[in-house]
Amino acid sequence: MAATDKIIAAGAVVTREGPKGPEYLLVYRDYRDDWTFPKGKVESGEHILAAAVREVREETGFAIELGVPLPTQTYKIEGRIKDSHYWFAKLLSGTFVPNDEVNEIAWLTFDDAAKKLTYEHDVDVLKAAAAAKATTPMVVLRHTQSVKRAEWAISAESLHEPDAYRPLTSVGRIQAGMLSSALAAYGISELHSSDSVRCRDTVGPYATARSLAITLEPSLSEEQHLDSPETASARASELAAIDSAFVLCTHRPVMPTVMEALANKFELETEVKKAFDPALTPGSMVVYHRDLSDLTKIVAVERHMH
Repeated sequence: MAATDKIIAAGAVVTREGPKGPEYLLVYRDYRDDWTFPKGKVESGEHILAAAVREVREETGFAIELGVPLPTQTYKIEGRIKDSHYWFAKLLSGTFVPNDEVNEIAWLTFDDAAKKLTYEHDVDVLKAAAAAKATTPMVVLRHTQSVKRAEWAISAESLHEPDAYRPLTSVGRIQAGMLSSALAAYGISELHSSDSVRCRDTVGPYATARSLAITLEPSLSEEQHLDSPETASARASELAAIDSAFVLCTHRPVMPTVMEALANKFELETEVKKAFDPALTPGSMVVYHRDLSDLTKIVAVERHMH
């Protein structure tokens, strides 16, 4: 079966605090006669994180914020392989109204939810959600596609302008727009970026959408990193102590220094340090979910490649 034949779906296990402890959101679909978690297919060109948030909102009316990833469920449906990706999610707001896909919802305790779920593989996801910790994300992002260095050097408009002014391509601007919804899925509230135009413009759409300021990090630009990698390393280590959901956007040559500094900051074992692999394509990111009660502990790691 060709890879393109695979169905990719995204959803979430949404939680809230109830009178008897945590409650989990289940949805009932009359056309399938099942109780499950809200999820749906990832649309063409859509970021999978954005799809998870969108599907929950469309099916339930609830706005959510994603936390740690949960086990992906792979199974066959109508002769095709389907990968359903889930995240632990916090309820923000909203009101449920029955719709074409979901007729009824239920907020249930763990035991009641486990009994009500139609599919055994959903129970495995529920168990993972019940064990999930409260976290805050640290996102390390490589800027999206930019005009090639050689092209910029000979461009008439770039005369007398440094490489730091090199802009995004049209593809890069589209990628930046897609990343905006992905960052929103995590509730990113702080933006840190190299002061180069291509990095600032990568997080720019999200900054505009959320009315957030971008904190410029000159020491994490290509030019200053080349002059003083020690300063870049020290700054990356400082940023790891931020106790809110934040993103750092920088460059490919700077990534190894940043990742090494972060790995040392968290004093990780050699195997775990592989999660700090700096090999990212333009517009790709690594998400480190830090324990909210102890920011020195990494609970989970995601890599989202563009």
